[in-house]
Amino acid sequence: MASKKSSDTDSKGGAKPLPTADLVEKLAKDSGAESRADVASAMGATLDLDGLSAQERAAATEIIRALAADVELHVRECLGRAVADSPRLDPDIAKTLAGDDVSVATPVLTLSSVLSDSDLMEIVNAGDESKQLAIAGRAHLSATLSGALVDSGTEPVVAALVSNPGAELDEPALGRAIDRFGESERIQGPLVGRAALPIAIAERLVSLVSERLREELLVRHALPEDVASDLVLAARERATLNLSGNGQPVEELVAELHRNGRLSGSIMVRAACTGDIPFLEASLATKGQVPLRNARALIHDPGGKGFDALIEKAGLPAGDKLVLRCAVDVVRETEMSDRPDAFAHFGRTVIERVLTTFDADQTGVSEQDAAYLVQRLEGFSAGR
Repeated sequence: MASKKSSDTDSKGGAKPLPTADLVEKLAKDSGAESRADVASAMGATLDLDGLSAQERAAATEIIRALAADVELHVRECLGRAVADSPRLDPDIAKTLAGDDVSVATPVLTLSSVLSDSDLMEIVNAGDESKQLAIAGRAHLSATLSGALVDSGTEPVVAALVSNPGAELDEPALGRAIDRFGESERIQGPLVGRAALPIAIAERLVSLVSERLREELLVRHALPEDVASDLVLAARERATLNLSGNGQPVEELVAELHRNGRLSGSIMVRAACTGDIPFLEASLATKGQVPLRNARALIHDPGGKGFDALIEKAGLPAGDKLVLRCAVDVVRETEMSDRPDAFAHFGRTVIERVLTTFDADQTGVSEQDAAYLVQRLEGFSAGR
């Protein structure tokens, strides 16, 4: 039975396979560029013929090697397309073609199974965006290659990578992709659409993506209902608090939240753990139904009795009172710096103060409630 590669036409650009002797004869009769291009187009099908002898296959490889060094770009382009997916292509020739002009290299980089991870890593590290895009589209990419593309690729490269279901992406690489391009919708959509995501990555994405993508994320990756609810709430709280730092008067924001039933203890704790005391003051004044000036005096009462009375009037639980009191104390004792991790550092200081206060048994908070509070605080200080 004839091999499927021995038909008159072939999937590689329509060129039919020819015996190597015929190809040599063709080149001997006409060595012009068009003749060489025709031979190049036939080489992939010829190389993959099942019936070639070892001598014929060696001859075919030598013809391919010569064509890979041809001075005419068009000839090399024809060759690259023809041999790109051949499992019998000599690895050294594949590497030569991969290092050629992008029009020659692209099909080889995308399809060739004889290029090693080491070969591909050299191309990735060279930083050519077009070649990186070709590699990002391969049917399978190891975690090592994917990680290298995340680290050195441009936004289009990383978008192509995370869109590729055959790319192995471990949690650290996914995290770095979000670090670099997390605000980009070109990255967000494909990430949400991946078959599986580590829970930590899903948590980070919830706070970045649009409402539509957030719903898809929560459904597609089957987050537990309580986790999903907490993540959505946290994302909304962060977005809300950003408004107070972007020009909207804090009193107006707090009043609007209160009217809509969204002025929760959780959002007040989150604000306190980032040092946003003006938000806390306005919130406690609103919840406690006292003038803002009075609320400020009670909150900053050195003895703490006024603060306790205001918390009770606002209807907040003992656990929240502990956190809010510690946050106010930390603000009074420290200054927020301009360092990039200032908010996280402040939050960790509040956690330490909560633990110290709890150990001193001054809180009236159960050990179970304290553990829950610390878990929440750790999330707040990490920006989740």
